[in-house]
Parts: sequence; structure tokens; C-alpha cells
Amino acid sequence: MELIRYSKQYEQQIADYVLKDDYYSKQPKIAIKQAKHDRTSFPILSFNNGTLVSFFVLDSGLEKDNYTNQKNILLLKSFSTDSRYTGKGFASKTLNSLSNFIKNNFPEIKTVILGVNQKNIPAINLYKKCGFKDTGQKYLGEIGWQLIFALPLK
Repeated sequence: MELIRYSKQYEQQIADYVLKDDYYSKQPKIAIKQAKHDRTSFPILSFNNGTLVSFFVLDSGLEKDNYTNQKNILLLKSFSTDSRYTGKGFASKTLNSLSNFIKNNFPEIKTVILGVNQKNIPAINLYKKCGFKDTGQKYLGEIGWQLIFALPLK
């Protein structure tokens, strides 16, 4: 897997990205549009052999304060896999590539956190499988209770 920060050269791949169910995750084109006005949000594309298969945003801004007051933290949000490529292991491969990507691009970061809707069992299982730990904390998000997961970086 190759993780790359979004730039305008990937506009067509984002336009072609298919996310059939966006109840739990924001459409990449919307997340990118919002990130353009926010210097603390970094849209990240995950490629498998040149094909865009997954997307997420790393956020170092104030939104992470909903999750923790710790320093040296990035919030992972808007994680999705293109609907045409689900069930092929790309989501876990992307998350398993996250640690090295962050070490190389954000060396001061010690932990990645995220919120996952407590009803989104497949996502909860995915995050646990990829090393995220349930912190035992939660907060009330826009569509219900969000469990707070953390991935300490080694």
C-alpha cells in the first residue's frame, strides 16, 4: 500500500471514488473540500498498485479535543474504502501502513485516535484487528455515541 497526501493531481481519482454508504463516513470529495480551508487537516489517499482504494483524513486541529487533551496526537477521520474494493483487505492494509506513514511525515506524533460509532461493529472489529485499542471513553457525536480508540505509535 502506498499512502500519499492529497494534491490536485489526484482530483480525477477522487471524482471516480465510489462510497455507496456514507452514513458513518464522509464522502472524500466533501472531506477534501473542507480540508482546503483548514491547515490542520491532511487528506490521505491509499493506493494499491496505482489504484485508489481507501481514503482518510489526519487532523491535528481542535476537533481532536473531543477525544483527548493529550499532545502529539493525530485524529484519524472520514476513513473509507471505495465500495468497488471492499472485502479485499485494503482497509486493514491501509491501517497497517499508517504507523510508518506518520513516522515519516509527522515524526512528533505519538498516538493516532479516532471515534467509531458504537453501532458500526464491522469498523470496530477492523480497528481492533489493526492494533487500535478501545480507550473506554466515548462522546456523543452527530449520529450517536462514538467509542474512542487509540493506536500508540512505536
